[in-house]
Amino acid sequence: MRIAVLGATRNTGKFFVEQAIAKGGIDITILVRAPESLTYTKEQLEKVTVVKGNALVKDDVANAIADADIVLFTLGAKSNGLNTPADAGVESEAAQVLLDAIKEKRADRPPRLIMVSSTGVGNAHDVPLLMRPLYATLLRMPHKHKGIAENSIKGSGIPYTIVRPAFFKEGETTTGKYRAGPDVRGYTITRNDLAHFILETCVIKGEYLNESPSIAY
Repeated sequence: MRIAVLGATRNTGKFFVEQAIAKGGIDITILVRAPESLTYTKEQLEKVTVVKGNALVKDDVANAIADADIVLFTLGAKSNGLNTPADAGVESEAAQVLLDAIKEKRADRPPRLIMVSSTGVGNAHDVPLLMRPLYATLLRMPHKHKGIAENSIKGSGIPYTIVRPAFFKEGETTTGKYRAGPDVRGYTITRNDLAHFILETCVIKGEYLNESPSIAY
């Protein structure tokens, strides 16, 4: 199995790569702008293919996903409180670049796309009532662009899974104990357990094809 990861520098993308390396039997390619800034161990880097490039440049993306069976898309704007992040809109822009690269270079054999989105995008019912004011303020801008990215992917005709995690809580422990599905509502999830769900359930078991499961504790 060959997986390309866009967003492997930090957060969920990095945790996924680390777990996939530990699992073994998966060829991993990561697209990064500055390979020298990666914080993986030397042993981990020996087990992945690093492609230098920009997720907003179609040729770079096409190069990274050339042989991928699955593309994991975890890109997102960096949180900046109530202020607009400098990279606001990166989700929707990069998603369109990815789709264009697939249509141009992989139309005959498109990979499956797995996108990390968020609860509250496209389905307000998966957000607990007490959390909705927070989502309407702090997450309003990133959710707007995640929604655009979701719609672009869903309308592309390319096989997909859109994973909608609850609000991220700090912590690096992977518990494997969480709830996931189209009607799941909950308050929090860690990025490690999100990565675990993507790897074990979406990738290895192949579940939730052309679906949008939410995940929370």
